[in-house]
Amino acid sequence: MTETPYTDADLHAEAARQLHAHRPGPHATITYAAMLDARIESTRTPDCDGLTWSEALDGTDLDAAADKVHALAVNAADTSEWAVDLGADGLVPSTEHEITVNGDAKPIIRMHFAFEPDMPEDMRTSFVEGIGDSINDALGGDAIEETDEEGDSDSDVFALISCLASRLRDATDGGEYHAVGLIYDLANGRTTVAEARAELADIEFRHV
Repeated sequence: MTETPYTDADLHAEAARQLHAHRPGPHATITYAAMLDARIESTRTPDCDGLTWSEALDGTDLDAAADKVHALAVNAADTSEWAVDLGADGLVPSTEHEITVNGDAKPIIRMHFAFEPDMPEDMRTSFVEGIGDSINDALGGDAIEETDEEGDSDSDVFALISCLASRLRDATDGGEYHAVGLIYDLANGRTTVAEARAELADIEFRHV
């Protein structure tokens, strides 16, 4: 086999450099243009429709929103190298697991997690909670930021989602019945995200 003049680390470094190069420039003009036809996340419907920024805002209001988005993007931490390494290892960042360590009334450490895609949810949660408990024990028991109100455990949340979905399913029909059934199945671990997405793509919804 011919020996190459580069290593795997060199490939990772170049991928990270190119990812970093796509960060926003010093002006918000490109950010503004990219937002025009993009959907506002909180307005998205189950069929992935929703208001675009240009439909919801105009003039100075849209300018102000673009400036805020640009500031967030420009000041975002550069995790290009981490992102490349995670992808190379086949790990997927979690949006559900995070530990923040506070000091002097502000965050001083924040830990994010990435997992093997097929790792069970209960194993992920146990792992993160174990790390959090160890940190709290080492730092006196009050360093970890508490983001949930008392009683708002994952099991409580999923139980309520399951109850709501069950009642909504009884009150709907057609595509809506099917979609609410997917929510119920997801809440009770009866289907995977991939399977639910595939079913959702085939559902037809009525629009008023």
